[in-house]
Amino acid sequence: MGRKKGYTRAGLIEAATALFHAHGFEGTSTDMLVQQLGVNRNSLFSEFGTKRALFDAVVERYNDDVVTSMVGALERDDACLEAIGQLFAAFGADSTGRFAGMGCLMCNTAIELGAETPDGNALVLRYFERLNRAFAHVLGNAQRAGELAPGLDVEAEAGMLCATALGLFVMARARAPAAMVQAAVSTTTRHIELLRAPRPPRRAARGAKR
Repeated sequence: MGRKKGYTRAGLIEAATALFHAHGFEGTSTDMLVQQLGVNRNSLFSEFGTKRALFDAVVERYNDDVVTSMVGALERDDACLEAIGQLFAAFGADSTGRFAGMGCLMCNTAIELGAETPDGNALVLRYFERLNRAFAHVLGNAQRAGELAPGLDVEAEAGMLCATALGLFVMARARAPAAMVQAAVSTTTRHIELLRAPRPPRRAARGAKR
């Protein structure tokens, strides 16, 4: 009868996530994984086969959990324009808070592996597309509700917001000054407000004094 495992696959992925998020794929050695995960090399490679396979499992898990948590509010059927402002405010807080020096694992992967590794590139592109779709969904809702000008190019604006979000993640990774991060967030928030359709002037009530 074989020995019972002293670990779970999910537990190994969770522990490995912290290392890959902090150090990237190339910066995380097998020795670091063995020490952090508390398993020997044989167990590690028996479970995942290769370091790359473990990394892919980490990124898939991050995409399913963290990215879903991040953009979930934008993907709701009734998502409104305020959700975008709230998301960017959260990005700004994270950039100078607990995620300073970390950024987004998906964005970090795009910088490190996206142009070189077909598998990584495909996953990163799906991430970009999902983020872009989420912004387009909210802007489309707002446009149909009459909050945005009918002629506004929703797809172009969504692309700009996606690029801005990714830029904030890079700033977080690089520990950009808080003032620089907050300026970017404030400018983005003002831009969103400027997209709103002008409200028609209120008509004076009958009998009102002139």
